[in-house]
Amino acid sequence: MHSNGHHPIAPEVTVSEFTEDILQRHASTGARYRRAMVVFGALFALGVVGFVVRAVGDGFDSRLPWGYFAATTAFLLTTAGTAPVLVIGMRAVKAHWRRPLARIAELYGAVGVLVFVMFLPLLFLIPSAENRPTLYFQGERFHTLGRIPGAPQVYDLLLLAAMVIAAVGMLLVSRRADKAVLAGRAGAPATGWRGTRKQWKVQAVGLGLLGASFFLAAVGAVSLFSIDFAMALVPGWRDAIFPAFQMITGLQGGLATVVLTAFFLRKYGHFERYIHMENFWAPSKIMLALTLLWFYFGWSGFIIFWYGRQPIEQNLMQHLFFGPYEWFFYSAFLLCFVVPFLTLLWNGVRKSTGGPALAAAFILVGNLMDKIRIYVGSFAIPNDLIAEHALEVVPPIHWPDVFDIMMMVGGVSGALFLVLWMARRVPILSLWEMAEGIRLRVVRPFLRRQVTVLGKPD
Repeated sequence: MHSNGHHPIAPEVTVSEFTEDILQRHASTGARYRRAMVVFGALFALGVVGFVVRAVGDGFDSRLPWGYFAATTAFLLTTAGTAPVLVIGMRAVKAHWRRPLARIAELYGAVGVLVFVMFLPLLFLIPSAENRPTLYFQGERFHTLGRIPGAPQVYDLLLLAAMVIAAVGMLLVSRRADKAVLAGRAGAPATGWRGTRKQWKVQAVGLGLLGASFFLAAVGAVSLFSIDFAMALVPGWRDAIFPAFQMITGLQGGLATVVLTAFFLRKYGHFERYIHMENFWAPSKIMLALTLLWFYFGWSGFIIFWYGRQPIEQNLMQHLFFGPYEWFFYSAFLLCFVVPFLTLLWNGVRKSTGGPALAAAFILVGNLMDKIRIYVGSFAIPNDLIAEHALEVVPPIHWPDVFDIMMMVGGVSGALFLVLWMARRVPILSLWEMAEGIRLRVVRPFLRRQVTVLGKPD
């Protein structure tokens, strides 16, 4: 039982009213939606042009020109790519507030296809793991027995492919019931979905298995990507906490992506009747916890270098924190921890729609700053130095040129264009999941106020 407090209870809506409203919205596109598609599509095409010019002009012999492209790939991987984790966890605990956010998170899972395509050119920029310090430790230099074939490219590719397949599979399984409703409305032939108890049970099991597979693959993909495309490229960089820290940034960034999208959908898509204050209040608590974890894991890795102060660690600190990319580090620290922490610390801010969305926007910008610091700096190390024991000379900062900016803007725009394109094929709100929630929710008078009574799904 939930009281309304200082916020009005959202009006009750029936399943038929909700379904009819969403189907009508899905069947037509507004002028604002079409403009967004055109703008993001044009910017995405501009990014493709920037990539082609960079590939023709610089090739793949040097990593330095591709630093910002790698940072953009890592940014999309740890924001849109990890967004489905939210719905996986909340479905497992049967949280009611996840229902309007579930399909948003699933749609962002489709962005994994774009991340996978952007990842492929990066494979040509990373040398074999043999005879250089990597996670795989192989070759005569390390006196290891045998050789791990294809390291590191094959294993990064397999994990990222598994992550994308699981994310797309979740979306396809989840949309099956909705697809039957859409087909019935259009008078199309039956899709095979009849809504029997067995089919619902199979769907629940399928979503559970795909969700578990996605989570495991995401942890592996984000961790290996951060190791092989950042840490292993910088001589002397040894940090056992760094992969876990990058996964925390992925969880934080994925949640921020969903919350910010829900805010724009509510404000500009006029979904106030279905996306309520509680759909921001509840995830804001998780966002606050992830913000604290961001600081904990980041500090745990930083403090080793700070107190060690060995010659090998001093240059690493200059390269990663206080040298050429110091302002990117400060920006990431402020926007991923300080500002969202001070914003979400207050219950009055969390218990709103704008407060969590504002914190989510700060987090996403901070995530991008952090990825530029890490990957542009790592890609600045020449090939002939990455196998050395220590970083003897800190390379200068590499500023973006016009083609870097085109690729960064184009990559982010491509992700948004893909989500909008998918939203024309799958309802932006899950019909079956929202209908289940409507059946379990009722508003009743209690003393002098209205309260929302929620039933248990099973």
